[in-house]
Amino acid sequence: MLNPLLLPQILRNVRSALFPNNSLAPGRPVPSAAEALAIKRRCAQRIWDTIPPLVSRLYLPEGVGDVEEMLGVLDDAYLTKHLVFGIVELLVVRLIPELGVKGVEELFVERVGEGAVGE
Repeated sequence: MLNPLLLPQILRNVRSALFPNNSLAPGRPVPSAAEALAIKRRCAQRIWDTIPPLVSRLYLPEGVGDVEEMLGVLDDAYLTKHLVFGIVELLVVRLIPELGVKGVEELFVERVGEGAVGE
């Protein structure tokens, strides 16, 4: 993978896997209220299944209902948007640690030089 000659083929394979026929896949239809509730319940059940019994008895005495109530925070579009932005920011800073210390413009000036910012 570190061989530069293989990089174009790898990128072509990734592109064709993510974007078949050079386009995005069709969007999923928005689930109905009943379907959204069923999805939320399945999600809560899966989370509940991963929690160790000792922890669940201490902190979540109501069972799956407690987990489902916590997932209710994701019903707020504003909070969900900020959660997603926070996750993306965390990923970017993990991949490019310099962005956690300096801004994009500072890094650009550092790399290219002072005169390049105003051009």
